[in-house]
Amino acid sequence: MWKIAWRNVLRNKRRSLLSAVIIVISVMVLSLVKGYITATYEGLEMMAVMEYGNLQIAKEGYWENTDNERHLLDKEEISKIGEILAENPAVISSSAELAVYGVMGTEKSSVVVSGKGIEPGSAQSQNILIVSGSNLFAGDVDRVLLGKGVKQKLGLDEEEWVSLLTTTLDGAYNAGNLQVTGAFSVGNPDADNAFIMLPLSYAQRMLNTDGVDKFVVSLAEVSQTEATISWLQERFKEEGIEVTIKSWLDLATFYHQVRSLYEIIFFFISIVLFIIVFFSILEIISMAFFERMSEIGSVRAIGAKRRQVFALLSLEGLFLSLIAGTLGVVGGWLAGYLINQGGITYTPPSISDPVPLYIDLALTNGLLPFILVVTATALSAFIPATKAARLNVVDVLRHL
Repeated sequence: MWKIAWRNVLRNKRRSLLSAVIIVISVMVLSLVKGYITATYEGLEMMAVMEYGNLQIAKEGYWENTDNERHLLDKEEISKIGEILAENPAVISSSAELAVYGVMGTEKSSVVVSGKGIEPGSAQSQNILIVSGSNLFAGDVDRVLLGKGVKQKLGLDEEEWVSLLTTTLDGAYNAGNLQVTGAFSVGNPDADNAFIMLPLSYAQRMLNTDGVDKFVVSLAEVSQTEATISWLQERFKEEGIEVTIKSWLDLATFYHQVRSLYEIIFFFISIVLFIIVFFSILEIISMAFFERMSEIGSVRAIGAKRRQVFALLSLEGLFLSLIAGTLGVVGGWLAGYLINQGGITYTPPSISDPVPLYIDLALTNGLLPFILVVTATALSAFIPATKAARLNVVDVLRHL
């Protein structure tokens, strides 16, 4: 039975070739789309971890902010949290942050800014793209790193001085001067036009506090995030520290929005290709059925049973789908490799600079397209195979 089915596939060259081309192209397209989406997820995950850390620790009520008050970790809590974090080998770094909002300006111009007080030299301070000048370094006190849009609006160069006006936690005005070290970009034009980074100690002095908003924690592996959060929650409970812990998944809203969008797009593309493959192969096999009426009648006349005819035609579709599907997976991998080597760039949403078009080449990205297309082919072969098996021998022999 298997040998006969295979011979039939090879004998009907045109029909088999046309069906194979449809299957190969469908699997290739789905594999490339899946590879692109997987690569996008990986890139967004990396960007989110760089921006938010693996997890963040803040005072209870910090993220809800229902009472419009600053919920800061005090000096004692900062010390205890630092000691607890040092106990866990999965934690490779942690840094405290304090947000500062105000107006930055020179004698000629000014701009509203959103500042972040960071620990110079920490891992979090290194996860930014410096476009000019230099980063903040350990020991810096009165220096500032500007978003490239802020730097352009104020017309500043490196080593020049700029003023920052803000309010303390008590509501009093406070001002100070900072020396520009350079400019950075987060890839978003709106953010680059407002963000600045300054030393944590300077931010605390501007707000007249020794507290911080939160701790940003980096781990050795992203997969360790949930386990580390569970461990920290137990330790903080033991020490009586009332804090809230959020993972990067909780904070990365843009990641979830893009992921939901791409999942919907991939779903509809899969449905469309499934329907195209199903009806295309169904049409081809149905035409083959009418062309092979004499063959089916002869086979039934010499004693072949209905189930044997059904199995024969179904096996032909199965052989064709498995071989063409495998070629489609391989073809998708080769096409993805060529795209990656081609240096193609594009500008995705919310990003100011072009990025390389990258396709994830993991063979697992071809598994779902392979199963989907093979299933569509098998179902399309099932219908004419069922009809052929149910035909009356006498009626079929009339076509001889």
